[in-house]
Amino acid sequence: MSVKDLKKKLNNILTKDESVVVSINGKWGVGKTYFWHQFKEQLTDKKVAYVSLFGKETISSIRTDIFLQVISKKKKAWHTTAKHIKDITIPYIGIGITLLDKQDFKDIIVCFDDFERLSSSMELKEVLGLISELKEQKNCSVVMILNEDELRDNKETLDKYKEKLIDYEFSYDPRPFESLEILQDKLTAFKEYPLQKYLTRHKINNIRVISRIINALNDFSFIESDIKDVPEVTTEIVGNIIEIAAINAQTSSFLELTEYANKRIRSDASDKLKKNKKYEDLLSLISKAYGYSYEAWGYSYEAYFLKSDIVTKLFEYCQTSLTDEESFKKIVRSKINNQSLYSRYKGILEKHQYDMQYKKKVFVSDLWNFLKEQNIIIDKDASHLNPETFISYIKKLKALNAKDKAEYHDFALKCLKGYIENNPSWRKDIINLQALLDFDPELDEYDKQCTVKNQQNTINSSEKIRGLMRDVIENGKSDEALSQIQKQEIKQYILNDARYFKETFDFLMDSRYTTESLKKYVGNIGSVLKELSLSKNSDHAYKAKKVLDSLAKRGGDMEKLLNSNDISK
Repeated sequence: MSVKDLKKKLNNILTKDESVVVSINGKWGVGKTYFWHQFKEQLTDKKVAYVSLFGKETISSIRTDIFLQVISKKKKAWHTTAKHIKDITIPYIGIGITLLDKQDFKDIIVCFDDFERLSSSMELKEVLGLISELKEQKNCSVVMILNEDELRDNKETLDKYKEKLIDYEFSYDPRPFESLEILQDKLTAFKEYPLQKYLTRHKINNIRVISRIINALNDFSFIESDIKDVPEVTTEIVGNIIEIAAINAQTSSFLELTEYANKRIRSDASDKLKKNKKYEDLLSLISKAYGYSYEAWGYSYEAYFLKSDIVTKLFEYCQTSLTDEESFKKIVRSKINNQSLYSRYKGILEKHQYDMQYKKKVFVSDLWNFLKEQNIIIDKDASHLNPETFISYIKKLKALNAKDKAEYHDFALKCLKGYIENNPSWRKDIINLQALLDFDPELDEYDKQCTVKNQQNTINSSEKIRGLMRDVIENGKSDEALSQIQKQEIKQYILNDARYFKETFDFLMDSRYTTESLKKYVGNIGSVLKELSLSKNSDHAYKAKKVLDSLAKRGGDMEKLLNSNDISK
């Protein structure tokens, strides 16, 4: 039933003189209370008393609340009853309803809200008894607003009484556009973006979630003028803002969500990840609709998306509610530049495919000049000039102009080396890692040289070591640098850095050790933990033993690795 139809139905029922009990049932956050307060304004011939059960500890306090609201709405009732209650002390005001007769409740509707938040000090049947009293003895209509799914133990009580008590049951489940209409006036930025389309696609009708999305869009209004003339960038960036805001409204930990997304990639038939419905639902809010083809990505797209530069900045915003305008604008400018380059490339490609007057030789010249102008691989996030597409361009040039193959190849090799050198984490950003390394035998060796160089700059702090361990957990990336860390260094990190100790434990519990370098690092950790478990410092010994016991319960090869003398030496 649409919101419009529900309003019409309620109006027909509640404007009659007969007393009825109506229930409006709906999920958390869909705007039931807001709907009611908006709807009651059209009940011009009725007066409404509203009672939230949240915070009420006794049935007497509810009776008092209703009594005070009724007499304030019925001046005559106050004058009529004043002489009855002037000598009644406050502790007894809870009996006030009994002092009011049917006439006092004429044209009064009492609305009870927040049944699912009823205090444990009060039983639901007491409230239902009061509702029955209002209906039967006071000829008063009652509206119940509730979320039956969250009643828990009280669900059985409601089911027992509802047949005799409730005359009409309605479900409040607005369509996304109806929920958006409630908050539309609060949206001050990106009004032309099809937010309704996104909400409809993902079946979002929760006004709290929609409100968070609108707040985020308004907070990023400072980029609206920069991207308004670049529709492709607008679609991507505004889409990202909406997606992250929608996720943020429904989770307390982006880190846990990101870890889950990474585990989805690493799980295989022999080690199937148990699906978490909550996280799967959140990841489904990420749209794959920015002009790319992701069929081959499988589960990796969501993990890749969550690591992108712009999403990282959006995570920071969600955690602090502050926007780093300058750094965000820098990312936006990069995307605008990439889009401009993509438009040029797309024009060249479309002419090559569809313009019968566009000669093959001219296409080769145009594409080659385009690549030479850039002289680098622009960006891992740029769809037109990331490593994979760059290699495909070079192959196309080689195929169409064999006599200049060597020149094309040497140029590409220089660009690919530059990309590897300037992007230490490039391996986790590439879908087809081997395709890049196979382009030329030199690349594999060059990558190893860069890795060694980076390692020398990597193992000089616990923070960087924690980053390497996270890389293993999240991306399955084995790093030789870990095996170079001496046991004495590990010991000092464990003793002086609680974050390192915790992440080391997570690393040992979560990772698979298939390379000799990782096995060596694990063995070194095991050696240090065993040493600490025998420490004269009882706190050190206690904590080291606790970790060793937990690792022993992990099973598999862990205990063997920790006790492997040849590895841990």
